[in-house]
Amino acid sequence: MENFFAKYGSIIRQIFIVISVFLIFYIIIFKLIPFLMPFVVALIFAVIIDPGVNFLEKKLRVPRGLASFFLLLLLVALITYAIVLGIYQLIYEFNSLAEMAPAFTPSLNTYVNNLIEKVKSYYITLPPNITSFVEGEIQTIVDYLSNFAKNIAGWLIALATKLPNFFFMTLISLVSAFFMSKDKYLILDFIKRQFPPHWSEHAKNIQVDLWKTAFGYLKATLIVLFINFLEASIGLAIIGIKYYILLGLLISVADLLPALGSGFVLIPWALYHILTKNYLLGIYLLILYGVITVVRQMVEPKILGVTIGLHPLVILLSMFIGAKLFGFIGLIMGPVFVVIFKALQRAEIIPPWK
Repeated sequence: MENFFAKYGSIIRQIFIVISVFLIFYIIIFKLIPFLMPFVVALIFAVIIDPGVNFLEKKLRVPRGLASFFLLLLLVALITYAIVLGIYQLIYEFNSLAEMAPAFTPSLNTYVNNLIEKVKSYYITLPPNITSFVEGEIQTIVDYLSNFAKNIAGWLIALATKLPNFFFMTLISLVSAFFMSKDKYLILDFIKRQFPPHWSEHAKNIQVDLWKTAFGYLKATLIVLFINFLEASIGLAIIGIKYYILLGLLISVADLLPALGSGFVLIPWALYHILTKNYLLGIYLLILYGVITVVRQMVEPKILGVTIGLHPLVILLSMFIGAKLFGFIGLIMGPVFVVIFKALQRAEIIPPWK
């Protein structure tokens, strides 16, 4: 037994440390952060305004408390303005759509009626067992849509009942953000005193590593966004679509969302043209969707690997494992875990790979 531990002790220790880091990371991300979400939001706000607070305090001699209050108020005003502007724009678009709907209603009704007649003509000639199967599937779809509508109504009611709690949590976040910013040095000094002195140097190295990686990730995201924008805009321009720049921007932003992707815009658009017998344009849009998807799958891991210092295969593997274990959020948190793990290795908290 002693020979076994002498031979494999270091490997067992490394495995134990890796598992411990993974468990701690899991508890923090999926258990602790959701439970303390108001204070997480407060910390994000405090970090955002911190450069401005430091500037006002050191350069303009403004008291830190006053600088924190002013910049936090400014940040909340900007966020509120953006939300109100977005809601206003959304209402405006819905009103425009409602005004345009009567012009399309007759042609849409004609198209739907023709489609129903065609389905009926095929349906009558089918064998009885197939027709019963089709009827059952149609009923299943109707039941699903009915339940979906009920769920939306229930969700809206639940959202309305949670508004008071939302405003209460928002108030806690804002007050906490103010004190985190105002008493930043007191809080950091208190935290430092709770750990051995040599840990502070490790913490500083980890902080530098994580900030560098965070900016690298942001840079990679902007590069991918720009590439998708160029692909979409040039493709739409070649096809002959008007407003190709605006539509290209919309498609590129949608493509950054793994749950949606560029297909959220291009596939319904292409299907609409195919159903209205504009086959060529529909096929062109599907080809554009395929090109954007393939290029993104090839380019994104490479760009992320270069900017955050990880091999593209590691990025793909971490995204795949994260998505399999934790769903959509794991798709994002997988590479984040690898980055944190690597930062801990550089700080010599975790033994580095040989």
